Amino acid sequence: MLSLLRSPVNGERLELTERAGETHLVGTDSGTSFPVRDGIPVFIDPGRLNAANEKSRIYYDILSPFYQLTQSVYYNLKGGEEQSRNEYLKYVEVENGDSVLEVSIGNGVNIKYLPANAEYFGVDVSWGQLRRCRQNIGADRNIDLFQAEAEHLPFCDEAFNVVFNVASINYFENKKKAIDEMFRVAKPGARMMIADETEKAAHAHNKLPLFRGFFNSSRDPISPPIDLLPSDATEIRLSEIRQGLYYCLRFRKPA
Repeated sequence: MLSLLRSPVNGERLELTERAGETHLVGTDSGTSFPVRDGIPVFIDPGRLNAANEKSRIYYDILSPFYQLTQSVYYNLKGGEEQSRNEYLKYVEVENGDSVLEVSIGNGVNIKYLPANAEYFGVDVSWGQLRRCRQNIGADRNIDLFQAEAEHLPFCDEAFNVVFNVASINYFENKKKAIDEMFRVAKPGARMMIADETEKAAHAHNKLPLFRGFFNSSRDPISPPIDLLPSDATEIRLSEIRQGLYYCLRFRKPA
């Protein structure tokens, strides 16, 4: 795992160091230090996140104790969680031995429906969600978790066979930067997928108190970020699922 990590500040290599009984990842050149908290490297400073990420961090930290319950109720109304999640997870195409990154992993339930014989990595800005993710997955999958921003991923170039993001890119302040980062850390030929709510879903969520603040009336209409993909992305495919409430955008990094 350490060989894949890089400072999200300047891209330098990191090494593990013990300081006053605490574990840190330290930049080999600058000495910049990132704490490791309960086994999870922390690559964010909550006071310095952009506005959208700080809003998401606070929101999901508060919601995390109840998030699994709300998701279970939602998916039961949609015909079952496994069936509903597989509508987009079938496009992730994880193979045995792959290194797989989920950006904005949340409570980690997507990983439970993917093949066991792969190496998983998850990034999220919410500490509460990362804790729930570790509890949900347990020993079922080989996974490493990181508190970091999608716009500043703490990994080296060309690290992962599969990179995907579900139900969060609509909230990002800099969607282009996040997509470029996902593309950067993907290996040549990597399979990539972005899925999120459509404008139709946003209108439905505006009626719910918990979501109203995320989908305000002054925003631009939601559209799949095809125009934000790198110019050399290949095999671009777009589908709508869940009766048009979700889009699923798939593409590859050229080999």
